[in-house]
Amino acid sequence: MRALLSAFILGFAGFAAAPALAAADEDTLKAGKRVYMTKTCLACHGRGGAKAIMSFPALAGQNEKYLIEQLELIQSGERTGSVDPATGHPFVQGMADIMHLLTEDDIKNVSAWLAEQPAAAPEILDPAPTEDLLADGAKAYKKLGCRSCHGKEGEKPTNKAYPIIAGLDRDYLIRQMTDMREKVRTGGKVKLMFGVISRAKDEQIEAIATWLSQYDRNAE
Repeated sequence: MRALLSAFILGFAGFAAAPALAAADEDTLKAGKRVYMTKTCLACHGRGGAKAIMSFPALAGQNEKYLIEQLELIQSGERTGSVDPATGHPFVQGMADIMHLLTEDDIKNVSAWLAEQPAAAPEILDPAPTEDLLADGAKAYKKLGCRSCHGKEGEKPTNKAYPIIAGLDRDYLIRQMTDMREKVRTGGKVKLMFGVISRAKDEQIEAIATWLSQYDRNAE
């Protein structure tokens, strides 16, 4: 509880101190779309950042500040993660390999454009999750204290530097939570997660990820 409270206080303090990002102008959005369409982002994250393939994250409607930070962390090599057994390379490798193509302005512009795009529709799972599993996910999310940083249902983080996790791909969420728990993912504010996620069991992570993946942000 003490670790969770500290993480929350730090997050709130960072939010209070950080200046709000100004609304993007038309030129910035055009430049951001051009970056997205010409730097191979479309290949993995899909049309408008909302049609990601495999277990890559949907980026549409994500917090601009969070996107900027993550792109910078990948570019610098500070963000790491688990290895894709299908390729033998880290899941983040594809991003790392193209980040030399992006300038600082490119990162800011594409982040601003993605933040303005309509969020992805809820993931269609087969088989469909049971009501009991969804209830277990909501319960575990609340019990672990995830609300303190990510909002009641993962839709409204308390800090713009934290990600919106509602409506993301289930497998992506499972991988990220597991990587953080096992200290495989590094960089940025990931250390703030450890006090919480270190207490999560595999079945809780799966239930939370399933529950979050079914959130419809377009219904807000």
